[in-house]
Amino acid sequence: MTEIREYWRILRARWYIPALLVVLTVIFSALLYQAPPPQYTASTRFTISVSADRPLQGVDPVLTGAQASEYIRDDFVEVIRSDLFAKDVNAVLNDPQLKIGKGNISGAVEKQRRIMSLTITWHNPDQAKRIADAAVQALATQNAKYFAQMGAQGATVTILDDPTVSAVTPGLRERLDIFLRAAIALLAGIVLIFILDYMDDSVRGARDVEKMGLSVLGEIPDKK
Repeated sequence: MTEIREYWRILRARWYIPALLVVLTVIFSALLYQAPPPQYTASTRFTISVSADRPLQGVDPVLTGAQASEYIRDDFVEVIRSDLFAKDVNAVLNDPQLKIGKGNISGAVEKQRRIMSLTITWHNPDQAKRIADAAVQALATQNAKYFAQMGAQGATVTILDDPTVSAVTPGLRERLDIFLRAAIALLAGIVLIFILDYMDDSVRGARDVEKMGLSVLGEIPDKK
């Protein structure tokens, strides 16, 4: 209990340090804050299938068409995220002012339903939809180049949904950024208080005198 009182005394003596750090952090964070540019996603879903009666190089002939399609779907996720696919999408767009990279494209597979999804992240909603349409076209017409074992025919891509565009909401970190900085400033201020107290060799009370090995005969109380 005595140590808690001592900690409280130390904090109370220099409470203004963390308070000042928090205030300055909030002020400078607010002044320097720049809202991130809006982001939009355009998403579409599709299936990929391979004809059961078509032989595939490198694929066990015992496998059914559905099984072969499943193996190919797993690889397609990586294809969608590749530089090669991004270049193909740019070629379909054929717009020098609209160039995307592989970081703007993501894909996922719904394992249980065997459905794939493709998502474009972009700063303009109309352009995001254009890119998604181009990505779907590239996927449907040029997929044979990604899988040599399928020959020239390629796989069949069936689009389930037209691309839908939605705004990307800021993440939790972005929304709490100033509060996190203020919390760090508060902790830094508290640590600084205890460092300053440790380095301060001035005598402030009977307890400090006793720490020096001296006896205290009496103490004049503070004036209230």
